[in-house]
Amino acid sequence: MARLLSLFFLFASVAAPPIAVAIRPVSADSFTVVASGDAAGDASGAFSGTIAFNGAGDPLAVAGRAERTGSRLRIALPLRYAQIPADWASRFRPGFFDYRLRGTVAGRDRVEWAGTLPWKDVSIEGEREVVSGFVRLSSLEVTRFSLFESEARAVVSVRNPFSFPLKLAGASYRLFANGREVGSGQTPGLLLRQAQDNDLDFPIEIEHGELLGAAGSALAAGGEVDGRLVGQLSVRLPQGDVAVPLDLSGKLDLLSP
Repeated sequence: MARLLSLFFLFASVAAPPIAVAIRPVSADSFTVVASGDAAGDASGAFSGTIAFNGAGDPLAVAGRAERTGSRLRIALPLRYAQIPADWASRFRPGFFDYRLRGTVAGRDRVEWAGTLPWKDVSIEGEREVVSGFVRLSSLEVTRFSLFESEARAVVSVRNPFSFPLKLAGASYRLFANGREVGSGQTPGLLLRQAQDNDLDFPIEIEHGELLGAAGSALAAGGEVDGRLVGQLSVRLPQGDVAVPLDLSGKLDLLSP
């Protein structure tokens, strides 16, 4: 999920080269973009202005704090995911993004930064923590077990913090038990509804012999083993799909009711 968030939101961290960019997650609903670059003037203080992304017709109003060290200006912009227009998601390009940031510092120093930046130059602070805030494993269980075949099911909760739904082209994943691959699955055509947690049902085809080998005596005891779900979600956007990696751990319930 962290990759998806960086692709959608880090366009707010705009500055003329050379630049330094950091994203600081605040909560499940907000984050702060910290951008720095060269700019004329000598003022520090309140920043107010607008951002446009990839030629979007309606710029987004932003406000934050600017601090100056010599010729270099550092701007911190608190943002809410719900502020991001759906039009910006539709304009996403995988490799680069165009930006324009206009505004004033302390009501007097004019800032106008525009250009193109590669996504690879944008970093996220605490990326694993970002992922855990938006994607989690709700349950992982063997739903059918016999001497000859088994089936399993995972429920993954994905939070969509935006004010618009996201369409998933599908998901593919592999299941590990006690470090051993025991099954896999895929599911198409999912929808992440806006501003809420979405529970996604992932059926898993089990390699019966592998499960028996991984679980060992825990099967006879009706217990649990360490489980791990690895794969990706594919978010469908007009200019191409975006892969969101999955790597979730939890207990695999071997003999669920």
